[in-house]
Amino acid sequence: MNTSREKGGKNMSSKNITRRDFLKGAAAGALGLAAVSLTGCAVNEAPAANKGIYTPGTYSARVKGYSSYIQVEMTFTADKITDCTIAADGETESIGKAVADELAKLIVEKQSVDVETTATADITVPAIKKAVGNCIAQAQGLAAALNENTDSDSEDWLGEAPEIADSQITSTLDTSLLIIGAGNGGMMAAATAADAKMDFILCEQNETLGDTRHWIGALDTEAMKKAGVTVQKDRLLNEIARYASYKCDMDVIKMWMSNSAEMISYLESLGLSASVNIAHENHVGGNHMEYYVPSIWHTVSAPEGSEFAGAMGCERNRFLEKHIQDLGYQVNYSMTLVRLNQDETGKVTGAIFTDAKGAYVKINAENVILATGGYPGNPKMVKALAPIVNECVTANSYYGPDTGMGIRAGIWAGAKMDTTDAPMIFDRGLVAPGVKAGYVDDGQGNLAFPGTVYQFNPGTQPHLKVNKEGFRFANESCPYDFLNHAASLQTDGVYAAIMDANVTDAILAYDQYGCAQISVNIAKNDGIMPMIESYVEQGLIFKADTIEELAEKLGIPADNLKSTVERYNELCAKGVDEDFGKEAYRMRPVAAAPYYGCFLGGSLLTTCDGLRINRKCQVYDTNHQIIEGLYSIGDCSGSFFAGNYPEYFVGVAVGRTMTQGRVAVKTILGEEL
Repeated sequence: MNTSREKGGKNMSSKNITRRDFLKGAAAGALGLAAVSLTGCAVNEAPAANKGIYTPGTYSARVKGYSSYIQVEMTFTADKITDCTIAADGETESIGKAVADELAKLIVEKQSVDVETTATADITVPAIKKAVGNCIAQAQGLAAALNENTDSDSEDWLGEAPEIADSQITSTLDTSLLIIGAGNGGMMAAATAADAKMDFILCEQNETLGDTRHWIGALDTEAMKKAGVTVQKDRLLNEIARYASYKCDMDVIKMWMSNSAEMISYLESLGLSASVNIAHENHVGGNHMEYYVPSIWHTVSAPEGSEFAGAMGCERNRFLEKHIQDLGYQVNYSMTLVRLNQDETGKVTGAIFTDAKGAYVKINAENVILATGGYPGNPKMVKALAPIVNECVTANSYYGPDTGMGIRAGIWAGAKMDTTDAPMIFDRGLVAPGVKAGYVDDGQGNLAFPGTVYQFNPGTQPHLKVNKEGFRFANESCPYDFLNHAASLQTDGVYAAIMDANVTDAILAYDQYGCAQISVNIAKNDGIMPMIESYVEQGLIFKADTIEELAEKLGIPADNLKSTVERYNELCAKGVDEDFGKEAYRMRPVAAAPYYGCFLGGSLLTTCDGLRINRKCQVYDTNHQIIEGLYSIGDCSGSFFAGNYPEYFVGVAVGRTMTQGRVAVKTILGEEL
């Protein structure tokens, strides 16, 4: 095994670096005493008077929080922190925003960044502490002001790679493999590398792992064989390509199809168990057409009683972190990617990060895997690359720290990005009447979606849906994002779902598959009406004894809505949707009072367009040549989806991501796929 060496320090194998040692070593050169305590004293101990440890003045730092940029401003005398102001108004109201004032007060009281809070804001709190640490380092003359939003006044989403002088680098590490991002793909890559006893470093920008996505798309697994499930592979391959209008690399899709079973088998070899969810037999898509709905959706579970067992399956990323820890490795948290490094030939040779204190750390590596996710948390990037989002989305379900940094760094290194966007939008963004789709300014310079309900699952059911004028505008039985795409051509990008007292029976009859099945399960447990009534109380769903009264509450022309409902009920009685072709079994009349109605837009989960890759996850440059030393996986990669997310292939995005994590490492190891 190769060893990693910290320049100017002791030999350090990346396998044996503890998180504390890594961050301490990385910060020591720039922060001196601050690496032990940012005030130059023991943790939570105020500095001794008259030592002149600070240069008096006011210092500021700006960092990325969960859903916004956070501004910290601190004032110092020669020996004391006298004031701390934290502007985090763009963070979640009840979580990140709520903790800002508490932290500011504690930091002044304790004269240290090392303060404890009971807040659960595990992205916002570390971000605030990073900014505070940088302000303290500035006051000690140990660092320059940190600004992670340098292009805030520009509409240029890409910008240019920051120039970091050698003199700014506080620590340098060497390794064979650098994995950037500890989410669904990065953790699979790390586990694969750990099993092979590779010399690698795994960096994650946050203080926590990326969210585990539980529904995994895979083919030819043992679970499928035991259940007697088969998949038409040629049809699946061509259907995915057709969804993408063939703006995809079918070899990349085939790689997932050919290797996903091995990925599931690997998890089973670690003690987890996989099961396959069987698709219903009802056809989906209309009277004379059909979407392909194969049974590829897997759930992976931990043994009963395990600390990793969860309601939706194994908390897989935490499980894999424990696995690599048992093998002597760990996730190095609070390492924010700044840029990739290259040699004179263009080969990627590593990357530069900022650590928890804002100090620059350089990691040299023979190979780099980008597993940094998509760009849903970067409104500027979304508006430029996926304009459909601003025309039909009202809410977010995305992971805020996914800001496309890996994609940008890859492009700076010469990579080619997909030319067609692929946002993952679910039709569940419940909003009040009058709310329009698209970003709104929160008053602090941050763009956010106006909805307060991230996902209203019954909204995705194929109820009667009308535009603001009261007319049907599409077949309501279609993939989630298709209806939102259709709504982007309607007034304000939103539409109303119209339901009646039999909504529970209707949801049971719709017989959904995938995450839309959540509503079916709720209906089976008589939970739909209590959910709807709770939103009635909140003023987001409206209840009425007549269609005319419902129209008035929704602000829809009553005559139009009444005629639309009458026509719809007539078609339901015929058993044929002559207007839009919805399947007969999903044509449920709206005829039993009380009636319910609500407005919906899209909810953005992630983006699936990224850096173009080949079947080995190697990144292409703009001349369709491989960039040596650079790999991209998951939502940071492209070549798979375009224009939409094919949601009837349940779990395909996560299955692709996890499979790519193993394939990238196996390619580096020289193994045949």
